[in-house]
Amino acid sequence: MSLVVRTASPADLERLVPQLDQQFVFSRGRCVSLAQRFPAVYSAENCVNVFLLADDDQVMSALACKHFDWVCRGGHWRGAMIGAVHTQTELRGHGFASRLMEEVAERLRAGGVEFAVLWTAVPAFYARLGWISADRGVLGKIGQTQIPTAPPDGVIKMPLDAADLSHIERIRQRWCDCRAPRRADDYRQLPLPAESVDLIMWGDGIDYAGYALVGNAGETGILYEMIGHPDAFPVLWPDICRGYRQLLANDTTDSASYRWLCQGTGLVWSTKPLATWLPLSATVTVEHAARWYIPYFDRI
Repeated sequence: MSLVVRTASPADLERLVPQLDQQFVFSRGRCVSLAQRFPAVYSAENCVNVFLLADDDQVMSALACKHFDWVCRGGHWRGAMIGAVHTQTELRGHGFASRLMEEVAERLRAGGVEFAVLWTAVPAFYARLGWISADRGVLGKIGQTQIPTAPPDGVIKMPLDAADLSHIERIRQRWCDCRAPRRADDYRQLPLPAESVDLIMWGDGIDYAGYALVGNAGETGILYEMIGHPDAFPVLWPDICRGYRQLLANDTTDSASYRWLCQGTGLVWSTKPLATWLPLSATVTVEHAARWYIPYFDRI
């Protein structure tokens, strides 16, 4: 057996995506293929960032990578997200995923990437490879609430794919101390388990004060982020909740939205320690990872 780490071809990707869908989507009672959820990642144009450990055409292990910029409190870093680390069930236990992870880390380092990040419920596997668990993320939950029937003046709600994205980026630049700048392709993501994403905005139509991104998963709404002037939060909140029997909220403990949501919404919070980091340069330390939070909507 002659195993090599290589990037995927379009034909590889066509065979791989159904396997990933079965492991990460359909086996968990969810729908919509990863190819539709993350079109910029699982596309022929991005094959160079899908890595395989393979013996000729037989793939032993695979993972996807997404490069991004991270701007935080005056600093700027080059990062890479790792997602969908996969080894076929009958091939597990032979160190294939570990070998692939180590090789990809070296390639990222050689390419000038300063840190990598992934999200996992099994951090011990990655700790053996030098990854560090640190996460300021929290998850809020609330059942059905009493919401006024009429939306407040100035609130608009639309499918995210029909929105003017420049408004969102202007608000993020003004109000986010830490962010991954987004391009149009980044707003095409559909994080699990949502089946669609809505944009809710409030303002005068020129200088919007705030917005929220809300995923739809049947009778459950998923608040990915609520960003803007704090005066916008109580105006946006009724439409964030409207129509759902349950609402989930992804946030971080040092955000303005989290502080407001804690004050009277009824959300019950729990920690969500899923982020695991790998510094690839002296410019990123454990202390950085302990302070950073990558929004749920940006992740792969």
